[in-house]
Amino acid sequence: MRKIFCCFLVVFILLPALLVFSQADNISDPASLIGMTLPDLIKNYGVPKNVYAVRGVEVWQDDVVFVYDRIEFFIYGNRVWQVKVRSAYNIKNGDNRTAVGRVMGEGRNFEGYTLYQLPGKAWPLMLRINWDTSGRAEGLYIYRSDF
Repeated sequence: MRKIFCCFLVVFILLPALLVFSQADNISDPASLIGMTLPDLIKNYGVPKNVYAVRGVEVWQDDVVFVYDRIEFFIYGNRVWQVKVRSAYNIKNGDNRTAVGRVMGEGRNFEGYTLYQLPGKAWPLMLRINWDTSGRAEGLYIYRSDF
């Protein structure tokens, strides 16, 4: 009886949870998520843990953000135009500017963040890395730069 219960636990509870967890952490190229439709997002990631709005200066800059354990999707209309991840392209939150520069090369530096162009996509994409006051990455955003 105990084996049956353990099998039930693994198959119906732990395995689905691990699949959702691994999807958000092991995305080979988070840029591939840009352009995803809302139905595909729900189909692939399920119901978000949280949803919030981000107000822009102009009405067309308002976004809805779907929050999952390890990724956030910024949605305008019916499509993902930006994702926020904890790690991508062999860099992660907490890395310092030197470590990021070794991986990404030289980017365009601004106060509080650095921009890197991402090549070879259907539309222009950028990686934005926000820096905390000690010079460590605290946010990685991949987005359509023509949006």
